[in-house]
Amino acid sequence: MRITRNYRNGLMSARKANENTSLFRKALSRNNSSRNSGRAAAILNSINKTSGPGKPYFSTDTKTEKFYYDMKYHAGQVEEYAEALTDGEKNSIYDKAKESGSTEEIQAKITGFVNQYNKMIDDLSESGSKSDSLLKMQMDSTVRIYAAQLASTGVTKRSDGTLVLDEKKLAAADLDTLKKVWGGKDSFANQAARKADAVKASAQQNMKAQASSNYTNPFDRANLYANYGSKGNYFNFFR
Repeated sequence: MRITRNYRNGLMSARKANENTSLFRKALSRNNSSRNSGRAAAILNSINKTSGPGKPYFSTDTKTEKFYYDMKYHAGQVEEYAEALTDGEKNSIYDKAKESGSTEEIQAKITGFVNQYNKMIDDLSESGSKSDSLLKMQMDSTVRIYAAQLASTGVTKRSDGTLVLDEKKLAAADLDTLKKVWGGKDSFANQAARKADAVKASAQQNMKAQASSNYTNPFDRANLYANYGSKGNYFNFFR
């Protein structure tokens, strides 16, 4: 049987398309595990820097990944500020304020809480997913429940769900009012921290989903042959 030029060219194209994958497999087949890791890393780095069949399999949407990382971070910061504000143990910030006669530390924690809370709300709004939109609605509902108490410490809500802090009114609030609104298990800070924990979980889930959707196994048979026949002449052996 005579092998035509089209058939030969098709085989050569397929061989080139699979070159990066073949190199990767050879690296993994060597005995030295540490040298394997170095070879594999070098090959993957080369694949990611160049165009070709291997590149789509290892590319990641770093912008989206960073977005969800930031969301998780901001929610975690809300939890940390809330923990400091709701700490009921001895020598809490409220005990220190009572001894010193100054509420500056409490004010600083509330200011930090509001800043991180607003960033978290912005993240939820930008995400736009059903689960994140639901979390934002729950946050808004919590703020409405505590609206009067929050206002007594200079905190009000904008229409977009973020908070506005009147620093002068916060500074004028007495220690008992600050402790009632921001301290303890029934405080706004504690309720917001619970919701922030759910936001962290949502961000983590989205990060995993994003990583999964951006990676395709290059050794999956369907992917290895995905590029073959794209020119329409690989199996046109005879003319």
